Amino acid sequence: MSYNLKKIAVGIKSIERLKIRQQMLFENYGAIVHTTRNMPKQKVDLIKTGSMYWIIQRNVLVRQKILDITSVIRSDGSRGCEIILDKDLIKVIPTPMRPFQGWRYYMEEDIPPDLNTNDDESEEIPDEVNSELIKLGLY
Repeated sequence: MSYNLKKIAVGIKSIERLKIRQQMLFENYGAIVHTTRNMPKQKVDLIKTGSMYWIIQRNVLVRQKILDITSVIRSDGSRGCEIILDKDLIKVIPTPMRPFQGWRYYMEEDIPPDLNTNDDESEEIPDEVNSELIKLGLY
């Protein structure tokens, strides 16, 4: 069994905006780090095979491999953890998702497959168009 996480990309309206935000994180910290309050109990398995699936505009659109998870003490003295993510955003078949707070484990049977795109041969479909196709049941 592989373990994965899903997380809402708060304030992000497109994959491109997520890329920009993460590029800024990488420039400032030398890594793409997502800080969260709760340490996943399946930490070891997440590091081995897991991904973070990002929910953008109520749809799972991309994933990133989880490279490491470390404990941290926040500036206010509370405990937290940092999830270190790979730089590559891997598009998945857009999948509707209801809002929730924090992160959740993503059940293996519910995980959307990766999109088989070859950037050299196909044009990029805007996230807004993908969202409309999902609503119409055409994607």
